[in-house]
Amino acid sequence: MRRTNALQGFYYCILMALVVAVTGCRRPYDKPGVIRITIWTMWIGHEEQNFKRVLARYHQLHPNIVFNDLGGVGDDTQTIRAIVAGVPPDIFTLSDPSYLGPLAAEGALMPMDRWFRRSHLNASDFIPAGIAQCRYNGKLYAMPYLLDDYALLWNKTLFAKAGLPVRPPKTLSELERDAIMLTRRDSHGNLIQLGLKPLDDPFILCKDFGGRFYDPAHHRITADCAGNLEAYRWYANLIKRLGGEDQVDGFARGFGQDQGPGNPFFTNKVAMMVNGEWNPYWTYRYAPQLKYGVAPFPYPDHMPQMARTTFFGGNLFCIPRGSRHPRQAWKFLVWAQSREAQVLFAGMMNNVPNIRSVLKAPELRHGAPYKREYSKYLDLADSPNGHEFPVLPVTSLYRNQLITAMDFVLYGRKTPQKALADVQKRVQRELDRWQ
Repeated sequence: MRRTNALQGFYYCILMALVVAVTGCRRPYDKPGVIRITIWTMWIGHEEQNFKRVLARYHQLHPNIVFNDLGGVGDDTQTIRAIVAGVPPDIFTLSDPSYLGPLAAEGALMPMDRWFRRSHLNASDFIPAGIAQCRYNGKLYAMPYLLDDYALLWNKTLFAKAGLPVRPPKTLSELERDAIMLTRRDSHGNLIQLGLKPLDDPFILCKDFGGRFYDPAHHRITADCAGNLEAYRWYANLIKRLGGEDQVDGFARGFGQDQGPGNPFFTNKVAMMVNGEWNPYWTYRYAPQLKYGVAPFPYPDHMPQMARTTFFGGNLFCIPRGSRHPRQAWKFLVWAQSREAQVLFAGMMNNVPNIRSVLKAPELRHGAPYKREYSKYLDLADSPNGHEFPVLPVTSLYRNQLITAMDFVLYGRKTPQKALADVQKRVQRELDRWQ
């Protein structure tokens, strides 16, 4: 039975809805015609400062628009509480895109389709996965402002020391061979170097095998489809050959923070890893001596059509119902798709533009030494094998269940068939409650 109360049963208890209410009332010293837009974002620290520069530029172009009480929210809890309490900001970001489906399903967001049709924007201008992440049941409830995509980073020095050709693996059999040869132990048999950093999630690997997560025509979860099963089997076999999950996970627990000099890729604790487009800048900043490369994630040997598979995340902006200035917020989001705005923010954040034509912008590709490898992420973003996770009311549950299922498989507690069948049953049951 469909839930009737706004966000009832959602992931956070609304009894905790102690809201920091930002009224955004016009201030006495405001000039006539000034509109103050309250905006909450995910960014903190230097990333927040980068976004403030974007807003400052927009204010230069539109002096009557002032962004009020900008501040990094940190996570989405505060925003959700504000929506539940009826005092939302005018516009906000989702740090976890998994929340878009539930918020849209509960009617908490302004639909943007009519505005989109009346603007100069065209869906074909966007990276397909970027705009797809913003749609729920075919309707537009968010707009992207930069994307993340994922590729393989590989250490050229460690490849050479292992006697391997100094080139990235193209197929999964090559990746498996290289990962095994690049895994090293000390005289006591303890791991001191992993050929491949453990995957944070199985999503890119599932898509690499042609797997699917959802059948929109029949409103069915497809967790246990053939491609996903093959992906889980392949990865479980790889971890077994690297020493087994107990050893691999135990070694990985000693890794340093990714954003800093202790990143295991920077310290030669892992020879390869799958990660996002921000890494070339981090490498330049924290490990400038590292000789490395960026390459597409390898494809299954029997599926060359899956070459250049990547998986997307991104920054989503939403306008909640209850926004005092929805049209002005929308106009800002339209400007955020312009070449100027995309280059400005991508250049500071080292993320991927979501507008296809901007991927070729020379300002993003030339200059600092790290941009050579960063440019490979820009190239990969326009791959026809770019994918995103489906937007569903149960996306958060679904993603977590797939990750947990992989843990069960790696520790030998369930077969891939059993683990994914359990995900299928549980998530479908929850999805049916939203039909």
